[in-house]
Amino acid sequence: MQRFILAGVLALVAALAGAAEVVVFCPGAVQTVVTEQARSYTQATGHTVKFIYGTAGSVAKRVADGESGDVVITTVQMLANLAKSGQVAANSTLDLGSMGVGVAVRAGAAPPDVRSVDAFKAAMRAARSITFADPAFGGQSGIYVAKLFDELGLAAELKPKLQLRPGAPEAFIEVARGDIDVGLGQISEILANKGVVMAGPLPPAIQSSTAFAAGVHSGAKAGDAARTFIDYLVAPAAQARFRELGFEVK
Repeated sequence: MQRFILAGVLALVAALAGAAEVVVFCPGAVQTVVTEQARSYTQATGHTVKFIYGTAGSVAKRVADGESGDVVITTVQMLANLAKSGQVAANSTLDLGSMGVGVAVRAGAAPPDVRSVDAFKAAMRAARSITFADPAFGGQSGIYVAKLFDELGLAAELKPKLQLRPGAPEAFIEVARGDIDVGLGQISEILANKGVVMAGPLPPAIQSSTAFAAGVHSGAKAGDAARTFIDYLVAPAAQARFRELGFEVK
């Protein structure tokens, strides 16, 4: 019922204001849910959504460097920094949810045991090849995994078998094909790829959770539509979908 009421309100807003194009900066961790909700949003309001995809870090950098748009989705901390520097409208941000890091293998392959830190280390040592998002591109999971391997004393040992990619979605495609044994990335990106299965999240002792949020670009051309789109992303239907893909939603 709430979904129908929201759709009706949004449709009325669009009819009064005229259809707009909402330009959304969107990182890979939330891509599946946000693109799905965009289709429903367009049907409900008549507003169209154009995406600019990238890692959370690259999204924040593009906005900080002055690239125009309407909605900015990145980590809570990066969004707060953008709001502080004036690139995101103050008091426009809403939390979407938090996501941890998981381990993926090709669908049909025997998943390694990663339930403990020792088991995780053994699985990484046993893998012939490992992939994750190249930290140089600003992906939060890749930055964390690289740091984790170093902290666990595995960095030098695993370096010859690492095959880094610009983002986890690209990396998981190769895992799904069987070209790479193991991939690490945001749990949502693993669950969204039907060609891979999740061996498990990182063990609690070494897990890292990243919180994502959305805010209105301070230079938004479609400011009203941007705000209604963000409202759509925190509506019950969207929140349920975030949970299905492994997010912790308040």
